[in-house]
Amino acid sequence: MSSTLNSAIDVVARVVSGDGPTVVVVIQQKGGSGKSTITVNLAAVAGNSSVMHNDVEAAAVVAAGIDPQGSLERWADRVAEEHLPFDYLVTRGELGILPKLAKDPNRKRIYVDTPGFMEIDEDAEWGADPLGDGKVADAMREVLDLAHFAIVPITPEWLSWEPAEFTIERILKPRGIPFLVVINLHDPRDGEAALDKVKEWIDERGYPRMADPIRRYVIHSRAAEKGLVVTQYDPSGTALRAKEDFSALALTVEQVL
Repeated sequence: MSSTLNSAIDVVARVVSGDGPTVVVVIQQKGGSGKSTITVNLAAVAGNSSVMHNDVEAAAVVAAGIDPQGSLERWADRVAEEHLPFDYLVTRGELGILPKLAKDPNRKRIYVDTPGFMEIDEDAEWGADPLGDGKVADAMREVLDLAHFAIVPITPEWLSWEPAEFTIERILKPRGIPFLVVINLHDPRDGEAALDKVKEWIDERGYPRMADPIRRYVIHSRAAEKGLVVTQYDPSGTALRAKEDFSALALTVEQVL
């Protein structure tokens, strides 16, 4: 385990307290980094297994979305109820809903999918809140006030790197929110060179990260349309590897928490 990941564990141990659920926010300034896929499948793995070190009811795990477009809801609505291993909630930017859920002692984990935030205040001073104004910005502030931990997806695509750094340096660090960087959408056919490059970029900044990436498979891109989560994929080598990726992420997050 890296020293930076150990540091994240120490910080979370100081932050998480009380009887309510732990709130994990999946956040990245840039859209297209796979936040919704991570949120849904992380909740699916947590709600479908004992990764949290003890058996839990599916209702103890919640996938929540604050995007006014409600993309998480459209996905979850397509999953057969008997196969949905978590509860879900979509606020569509309405304030006050998540704070109430975060006080529910019957919940164990809330994984929150967040939208990209491009309408930022470019003139905000360093250390000041750059989220700007508007419904989405207010919803982001509300969930960040509740967050115990954050997952920051980054892809091998260079264009996602600077927004990830902005998210960490301007949004998470000033609020004291511990985080984990997750390399997402890595195409195994691209080989190790591209993967090594993004790992080096992350490590140079001392950010805690998952050792292995979440790989890019066509099966993920079709899952929402088909109403599937990773724990339901038809048996195949690809499906097994896809589930392994999210199981590893869930176990790492639980290790931190």
